[in-house]
Amino acid sequence: MRYLVGIGNYYGFDDSIGLRVAEAIGERGLDRDFRAVDLGGNLLDLAHYLGAEVEQVLIVDSARMGSAPGEYAFFTPEDVSTRKRTAGFSTHEGDLLKVLEFAASVSGPLAPVTIMGIEPADVSSEPGLSAPLTERFDEYVGAAVAFLAAKG
Repeated sequence: MRYLVGIGNYYGFDDSIGLRVAEAIGERGLDRDFRAVDLGGNLLDLAHYLGAEVEQVLIVDSARMGSAPGEYAFFTPEDVSTRKRTAGFSTHEGDLLKVLEFAASVSGPLAPVTIMGIEPADVSSEPGLSAPLTERFDEYVGAAVAFLAAKG
């Protein structure tokens, strides 16, 4: 099985992009050879999709990469390091890289994970998407589906 996992917060403006991409893929029936998962809420639930029996995981999320708002990139967890400052490890602090590290320490080798990071323009505490992300939304959906199709 292969998964596309969208993460974020619907009330975080551009931080919702991963959730919205996963939702659109499911609504449009584009998840024919993989399962699209909208993972709002507890980021630790991601561990359910990382088992060794899983072929590939694509995580779609907003990511501060120093790019122009709306730009996106594919990378692996090994390619990056976290810049988040957290007090520790909890269900209230969402640090994707720490969750992946934790999952590997608990269950051993993980499925191959790739992250599709999308540079946010605005992470206000409200629902919606900024203009740069709205304009490129269909491009994100297509790129995510194409990535998983190439891995199938």
